[in-house]
Amino acid sequence: MIFDVPKIIAALVAFGALPGAHAFAVGRFGSLSYHGNSTIVARQSDIAPYDTDPAFNPHLNAPDISSDQLCRDHRHQEDIGNWYCQKVDQVIYTKVTKPGTYDVVTFMDNESGACTKTPRQFSGDLAPGGGAYNRIGEYHAATQTRKGVMFLGNRGGAGSGVVSGPFGASLAYSSADGLAGASSPQTIHDAPLVSHSEFVVTTDQPCDDSCGYRRPGAVTYKGFPGSARVFLFEFSMPDEPQHNGDDGNKPAIWLLNSRTPNTAQYFACNCWKSGCGELDVFEVLAPGQDKALSTFHLGDDNKSAGDANYFQRPKGGPIKVALVMDAAKGGTASIKNMGASDGARFGASLSADQVDNLKAKSGTVSEFVYPNH
Repeated sequence: MIFDVPKIIAALVAFGALPGAHAFAVGRFGSLSYHGNSTIVARQSDIAPYDTDPAFNPHLNAPDISSDQLCRDHRHQEDIGNWYCQKVDQVIYTKVTKPGTYDVVTFMDNESGACTKTPRQFSGDLAPGGGAYNRIGEYHAATQTRKGVMFLGNRGGAGSGVVSGPFGASLAYSSADGLAGASSPQTIHDAPLVSHSEFVVTTDQPCDDSCGYRRPGAVTYKGFPGSARVFLFEFSMPDEPQHNGDDGNKPAIWLLNSRTPNTAQYFACNCWKSGCGELDVFEVLAPGQDKALSTFHLGDDNKSAGDANYFQRPKGGPIKVALVMDAAKGGTASIKNMGASDGARFGASLSADQVDNLKAKSGTVSEFVYPNH
């Protein structure tokens, strides 16, 4: 893929749907409108929306409603294993809560591959928030502004970090093009990111014990903490058809519990499979696909729940996307495509009214009730 680097990345936090602080990553190989209380529930995976598994369909025994019918009548597969319904401008996830435990890594041995995990409890909805949101991080490509954020990647052994057979490459400083490691902090350049580039965005605060266990030798910084968060992006995702055959041309933006990349993001020694949290915010799942989906991965044993309604991939120019993780209504996350012209470069804070505007419904909106399991 070619991923035109986000022109603006801003993170604003006041005072978690996903347990723990978060790092977010960019790259990776990878019509009828409705309003009110209508709900669409659909699962993006190899099981069709409206499957009879009650763990993924909380409306299984409820009467059909018009918005459910909207997705049911239009669901289709354009690539293997992924379902698509209607193009939407906003997806609102509600009741994103899953009290329980996940397994945190407490020891790693780069030589032997020994990996020890311990259950960690979490519970409750997103805690009550409110008031102003203050910016804690910003990246602006054109001016090469980088404030409060750090760019890392799974490039250990190339300038910084470590690499080993059992766990692969640890986090390291990312090169400016997202294709290699570096020996010191770099700023992502103001140019397109090509297929297989990837970088992780954290705060610029070095990790301490609050980060939990970190792989020895890894370059680790704190994630974005807080019960109420706003992430603002401006980016485009141009096509790169020459890489459709090598698992490329699949741009994505996603959030992880920071404990995952701090240990071994692409190996088994992490907390991901046990449910510590991932939110795919804007992900193209098949090479060359012009639709992007969002998905929560909070369940045990790789279970996921996401909306089969899709965002249009911005191939021709940049769009602005707001992700608001809201504490006010028992665990909600709103992903809103604000288009190319709305909004401007945000200041150092957002008022409660500005955040409410970001959460306001616009265009075709899909409301997804996250299923309990």
